[in-house]
Amino acid sequence: MSEFWQDRRVMITGAGGFLGAWLGRVLVDRGARAWGFDLSTGDCLAVHGLADRVPVTRGTVLDGAAVERALREHAIDVCFHLAGQSMIEGAAAGPVAAFEVNVRGTWTVLEACRRAGPLRAVVCASSNHAYGPQAVAPFPEDAPLNQLDPYGVSKACADLLARSFAANFDLPVVAARNVNSFGPGDPHTSHIVTGSVLALLRGEPPVIRSDGSPVKAYLHARDTVEAYALLAEHAAEPAVRGQAFNITPAAPVSVLELVRTLIAVAGAGVEPVVAATDLSQKGYFEHLSGEKLRARLGWRPRLTLEEGLRDTYRWFAEHGTRWITERRHA
Repeated sequence: MSEFWQDRRVMITGAGGFLGAWLGRVLVDRGARAWGFDLSTGDCLAVHGLADRVPVTRGTVLDGAAVERALREHAIDVCFHLAGQSMIEGAAAGPVAAFEVNVRGTWTVLEACRRAGPLRAVVCASSNHAYGPQAVAPFPEDAPLNQLDPYGVSKACADLLARSFAANFDLPVVAARNVNSFGPGDPHTSHIVTGSVLALLRGEPPVIRSDGSPVKAYLHARDTVEAYALLAEHAAEPAVRGQAFNITPAAPVSVLELVRTLIAVAGAGVEPVVAATDLSQKGYFEHLSGEKLRARLGWRPRLTLEEGLRDTYRWFAEHGTRWITERRHA
């Protein structure tokens, strides 16, 4: 394993969220000294036993002075910017708020990093959702960012801002366009994997709100954040600095295939209920290319889809239902 992270001083915006906590776990396990910056400490860090190991400075990424102060106070060397509005439905319901935190929040964090620098690396979480409809698949990183819904637009803008700061201000920034992440500790019960796992643990068949046709890629959270860490290790290199990278498995699956695979690894012997109550993504197709990250840094997911789903099901079977109940009553 790389010695890069030993005693490396790291800050994670959005550390209290699902991926932020997973990133904190991976970095601490590799010897890093990690701090968080978030509006709340959240429950996700506690899931990984990090409540005391990753101290969180309470604050908003819209407050540039507070972000810069935290960077300087802890002499941060690497910053991961994960904070933002991460729910598509939430962005659609409140677009101005999503633009504020995802766009202004990104340039605020990048400017704070520029002022507090020099930093070894800044990794900004972009999104697969920025691509939208494409003429050619799989989607390479130089494909147009066509998504026009508020969430997709906000992430596309943040992606461009990250690359702009690298090009114009000599900041070692990388934009990470990861696909849908799942895994132990996911607090979003509306997500298809978490919701389906909880249904199976209640002895119920999972309910698919769509018609089952949307095609997307799904990646275990550990694989997602290990790719983040790898990008940070190489962010200062010419072939990586200022670039966008897709973080994706080799092939996407339909929602129906995904849920049936989960049922199979759980040994449940039921069929999902295809409710078709939400047809907003009927026929949706998304297939990102992972060739650039594979060719330049040798990254591949460590877990297959089946292995990732099995790990997730096992974790929730052991204590996930209790954890979800405790969160609802906290």
